[in-house]
Amino acid sequence: MKNLNKIFKNLILIIFIFFLCIYNTKSEGIAAPGDTSVIRVGLEGIYHNMSSMTIRNKSIVLGYCVNNSFNEEITIKGEITFIPYKDSFSVSGSYSSYEDALKAAKDKGNNAIPMLTYVGQWSVATLNSGKTDKYAVRLKSNEIDILYTIDDRGQYPQFASDDGVYVDLGERQYRGRIEIGTYGNSKLKTINIVELEEYLYSVVACEMTASWHMEALKSQAVCARSYAVCQAGFGGSTNVSSPYTINDTSQSQVYRGYNSEHERSIAAVKATTGEMIYYKNQVVRGYYSSTSGGSTENVEDVWGSPYGYLRQVSDIYELNPELDPWIKEFTKDDIKKVLLENNIDVGNITDIRPCIYTNSNRVYAMEVIGDKGKHTITKEKLRIYFSIYSTKYKVVKYDDNPDYVSVVTDSKVSAVDIGSSYIISGKGGATKASQNIDQYVVLSADNLTNYPRVAPKDADTFYLAGMGYGHGVGMSQSGARGMAENGFTYKEILQHYYTNVEIRK
Repeated sequence: MKNLNKIFKNLILIIFIFFLCIYNTKSEGIAAPGDTSVIRVGLEGIYHNMSSMTIRNKSIVLGYCVNNSFNEEITIKGEITFIPYKDSFSVSGSYSSYEDALKAAKDKGNNAIPMLTYVGQWSVATLNSGKTDKYAVRLKSNEIDILYTIDDRGQYPQFASDDGVYVDLGERQYRGRIEIGTYGNSKLKTINIVELEEYLYSVVACEMTASWHMEALKSQAVCARSYAVCQAGFGGSTNVSSPYTINDTSQSQVYRGYNSEHERSIAAVKATTGEMIYYKNQVVRGYYSSTSGGSTENVEDVWGSPYGYLRQVSDIYELNPELDPWIKEFTKDDIKKVLLENNIDVGNITDIRPCIYTNSNRVYAMEVIGDKGKHTITKEKLRIYFSIYSTKYKVVKYDDNPDYVSVVTDSKVSAVDIGSSYIISGKGGATKASQNIDQYVVLSADNLTNYPRVAPKDADTFYLAGMGYGHGVGMSQSGARGMAENGFTYKEILQHYYTNVEIRK
């Protein structure tokens, strides 16, 4: 692997300036057994706990997935609407086709409709007015009105396109099949049953900018595949007790379906087909975040449990980060409110101060002091409580003079005002540092360090001046971009961010 320090060989000090702008889960995880070609993705982004759902295809196939094989039952023409059916119903008869069940339902009167119970198995449901906790789903189109629920086998029907590549849910479209059910609740959940590789077409495009270097996109594809293999569980059949273990939000991996795909992201997935991250001969979760701020983090300093492949590494190629250095402003009243919202009461705030730092220079613990006592906030709670981008930050107070660095020479240590200093480029040119920015970033051989230039204007205000975006564990997407642009392959990128791993199918 290339020497990460090579580009700094003849440089004494380089300061990179970033303009301030505002601009992402937890155990090691081994691949689940089963059919690793198909996963179930919970569509929580915009189709979660719905009072109704619509499939907008002109023609849709209804069927059941049995032992990971989809069995077609009927084809439905026109849009289909789904609603949770919350009243009671009684079931009678046994029929081998929809047509037979429909005829029997018409004979019973207006309150009777066909009910699908399994592949080739139909009954008639007589709808009553009493409430029930056995929630069913009522499916309606211009031509059909049926009821379905989970049968004794624990299976829901699924829906596949009969008129194109995807199932159309209106705002988004999805490859594969869609499963819609109540799963014991009063609202509808929607699940996409999709081929793993086709799932990645969208994930890679949603998680990383498609115009970035192809080697960075390939590294993203391998990370996302490894994460999905460990997290999702496999097989297309319904699992009532655990409908899905991976969703379409940043809690898992962002996935927006067919229309979010990009030809370059698809190319990156196909170029790495089947490749995953292996540690000690086991597939492991490829954790990643947007921007590390110059150094990734040991996993135990974020989530508590150490794993040998998730170790802190330098991230010095992250020179064009997705999120620039940032400053968040908090008054003492703001901090008091944050604590009270989390059931912490130390009274009126008098001070805050970081008390423990990690090896990557992130704040591991911060002490909040009030007139009633003090409280220490640790690890990810810092990021969550204060809604900050990362825990790699400095606290800047009213009486601080942050606009300087200490310069070490052979004879002494001197405090130098950054604002009056010069930036030395890699080609030897010197440029006066700007007075119009909020932070400077200094690049060393193993980290990036931010230097705020300004302090708060009053004693009731604190600045949290930081860099990075996300938990910092595993691959930095911005760092992968920088490494790719400097000639590293996707395997070299991955083997930098994940310690002692292999990349293979």
